[in-house]
Amino acid sequence: MKSFLHPGRFINYFWVAILLVSLVTRSGVDPADQMEQIRAYSRAYEFDYVSWTLSALARKASQSSLDVDRYLSVSDQRELVFDYLQLKNETNQLQSQLRAIIADPNQEDREVKEAEVRRSLEEKNTRRENLAPFVEQVLQSQLNSALVALDMSLGGQLIPPVLFRSEPDSYALIVSPRDEIRQEANIMLVRGLSLDEIISLENSIEGNLNLSALVVGIGGVGLYPSMIIESGNLDWLIHVASHEWTHNFLTLRPLGMHYAASPELTTINETIADLSADAIQRMTFALYYPEYLPAEEVPPAQPTSAPETTEEAPSLEPPPFDFRAEMHATRLEVDRLLAEGKIDEAEEYMEARRIFFWENGYQIRRLNQAYFAFHGSYAAEPGGAADQEGVDLGQELRDLRSRTPSYREFMRLVAWRWRLDQFQELFENVN
Repeated sequence: MKSFLHPGRFINYFWVAILLVSLVTRSGVDPADQMEQIRAYSRAYEFDYVSWTLSALARKASQSSLDVDRYLSVSDQRELVFDYLQLKNETNQLQSQLRAIIADPNQEDREVKEAEVRRSLEEKNTRRENLAPFVEQVLQSQLNSALVALDMSLGGQLIPPVLFRSEPDSYALIVSPRDEIRQEANIMLVRGLSLDEIISLENSIEGNLNLSALVVGIGGVGLYPSMIIESGNLDWLIHVASHEWTHNFLTLRPLGMHYAASPELTTINETIADLSADAIQRMTFALYYPEYLPAEEVPPAQPTSAPETTEEAPSLEPPPFDFRAEMHATRLEVDRLLAEGKIDEAEEYMEARRIFFWENGYQIRRLNQAYFAFHGSYAAEPGGAADQEGVDLGQELRDLRSRTPSYREFMRLVAWRWRLDQFQELFENVN
């Protein structure tokens, strides 16, 4: 199988510059004075985009000389990826063991066992870090090949090509007004924040500015190269890298340029990025990991005759907990309370629901307006966000994708629109 030749020795710095300018332009938040009030508390923790991007570009330039896809067969590249994933999962297990040893007051031979685990953890982390540049290049090449197979190249070249760098963790500060659910700020923060620092930042903003705040862990950032959070899950890695590439692709087109123009356009951008990632991920697995390719979902067949009217005995088993349905119902009730001006009641209701979710196995640390402002932007799954007229944007976009003959045609239809009315017209007219 011929692998798509990714940027290789020459990174296209023209597209890097265009993407950086577009990303900076996209990130503006109004009103400016409100943003500066928020940043008075967040500035000490804010992420340095410029330094990270320059460092990532230097890493990509050095990786371009490795030519992994030239010197390793497809099977060897797969083995390299699997070795990396196994090491990542092993280091996660060792970190859990280390935390348990330190926290257990009854631990015998604590110092000896802690030293053993630390040595093993350091050894595996070193091996994983040495593999990371090669694995990044392999996955970039595989994703680029998948996009070429999806007919997204121009003369065999992707604009932009897939580039990403892995990092251990990443955080974002989400701020919303208390009287409505809306992203007032989305500020990327430095790595390695402690829980105490996170809680202190949230409390400072809420207590002094009368806003709702939440610090969230994020899976990736649509910089260029993209930032992707390390994981031992291949399915997750490929999906996040594909999602962030889609943001890079859209940033060069009107839809991405208007990402922050309204909450609806933010939702549309994020939902399209998820739908796009589904297609890229599936093609990547079909080309390189077919044994892990999930089966296509087949709609249930319609009955050809009337069903028998036999009455079933009532089940004694409780129905399974439906997180999405329960969270969607929570969002609707919160929207209703806020629309009636009942802010305190809405916040009391959200805390009660947070406890309800916790008791059903979903350990949500904070459930507030900022939580919905962040998670409501992702509507690729049922129960997602709606526009001001109550239209389920996620469902409309899923239906549009299902009616569109190809991934390329879908991306062509959506990328060159930048207003909600243009999408409403698209939903009505594409059959």
